[in-house]
Amino acid sequence: MSDAVLVLHRGARQVTAEELAGVKPPPPDGRWHPLAHARVLDVVTRTLREAGYAVRRSQLGLTPDGHRFFGTLDLESELARGVTLAVGVRNSTDKTFPLGFCAGSRVFCCDNLAFRAELLVRKKHTLNGERNFVAAIAGSVTSLKSFRDAEADRIRRYAETPLSAELADALILRAYERGIVGARDLSRVLSEWRTPAHDEFRPRTAWSLVNAFTAALRDRAKARPAEFAAQTIRLNGMLDREGVALPLAPEPQTAA
Repeated sequence: MSDAVLVLHRGARQVTAEELAGVKPPPPDGRWHPLAHARVLDVVTRTLREAGYAVRRSQLGLTPDGHRFFGTLDLESELARGVTLAVGVRNSTDKTFPLGFCAGSRVFCCDNLAFRAELLVRKKHTLNGERNFVAAIAGSVTSLKSFRDAEADRIRRYAETPLSAELADALILRAYERGIVGARDLSRVLSEWRTPAHDEFRPRTAWSLVNAFTAALRDRAKARPAEFAAQTIRLNGMLDREGVALPLAPEPQTAA
């Protein structure tokens, strides 16, 4: 089992999620658009949850002035039994460092700015910083072996789950309402679902519906792979939440 290590020895203290939520960021300054620490934590945990990872334990640290946040998350995946993962996250609202995310079998996150793991994501605090951060996290998560193992199991379950035309139409509309696909993608998704280009997707299953989405977005997969990964994770999360084939991972529990 992999455990994240949060070291606080430069003035930061351990806090609860509720305390973190009470810290508000300063207003934007030119191109710099800081995100609230709680918002950054929510972005990370939501993306992980939609990818099928549950948070087993979290440790959160905050500097006395409230400007710098450090956190570690020990994960457990219900999709891949016996496989665990550790994640680190950090954020600043004083221009000290960019949004940060790391993941791997061992994670070290320290208030002296040390930030080490197998995968790293760093994004500037800009107007589109949150969107780019989400896409980058998704891209990193999908490259993890544990995620690939989980996806193999997910695909098998989707392929074994029959789907009615009425439910498929409802799910496609729901994906649009939740911003997973845009208005211009709708007709392509519907077309791929109703008249699949490949015989293997003619069976009316949840896996054929997933293929309809990915086939409609294939150009994005080549041009903007991280954004495509984020859309795929959100789609899987929506299908899981609707009980199509797999249960959602439990809501994360925060321990101070």
